[in-house]
Amino acid sequence: ENMKNLGIQQTEQKKKEEGPKWEEFKPEPITLDSLRREKAYKLGKKQSKELDSLKKKQKKEKETMLKAHCTAMEKLTKGKDKNAILADANVKKVVKEQTQQWSEMMGKHRKEEWEMHKAHITAGKDEFKRVMEIVQAGQLKQLQIKQDKDSKDLNASQAKVNAETAKDVANDKALKTKGDKERRLREKKQNNIKKFTEERKTLGIRQDRESGKIKTLHEKQIADLEKTIECTFERYNHAAMNYEMSSKFEFMV
Repeated sequence: ENMKNLGIQQTEQKKKEEGPKWEEFKPEPITLDSLRREKAYKLGKKQSKELDSLKKKQKKEKETMLKAHCTAMEKLTKGKDKNAILADANVKKVVKEQTQQWSEMMGKHRKEEWEMHKAHITAGKDEFKRVMEIVQAGQLKQLQIKQDKDSKDLNASQAKVNAETAKDVANDKALKTKGDKERRLREKKQNNIKKFTEERKTLGIRQDRESGKIKTLHEKQIADLEKTIECTFERYNHAAMNYEMSSKFEFMV
């Protein structure tokens, strides 16, 4: 039983020496997708509506041209058999003209979409940066709250140790006189001061490291955002360039 009590006392003493537990600050990753989900990002709905409107307009243009082409071809081939249609020079001419018209329209649609995406990226660049600054400021505030709490917890822990030290000395049966108790209390307080100073120093180093780490992370996030936007912009430029260099003929499907 005595050994068991001794073990409990040693465990409690160890907890006193360890002080409060510290948790590493881990901010949420900031990406283009996460920024789009932020309430502060105002362009998302507007740009989606613009893109939807463009696609509806293009769909209507396709349907109109397809209907006109089918009507023209039906009139041209009415009453003719397959062999006659294949041999008809007018049919071949109309097919070529319709293919050219369809290809030009599809090329126009692609360019319209690319230009809209590029315009959205250009407009969104400043908006993404603005929202990122808001999110990063929120993370810095969270870090400050955590660090203030860490400092408060450390002060409370050290105050508790001082109170327990005074209590332990007061209850120490081995100290017979008031002078012995005062001398022992001074010794323990000196030890506590040394320990507390080291704990505050360690906490300061840890907090400086946390602040430096999140600053570096935020700078990298801004650089990555600019790089991602630039790469996305260039992707549309390359797509347009490749299209200009490729065959322009497209067929209705």
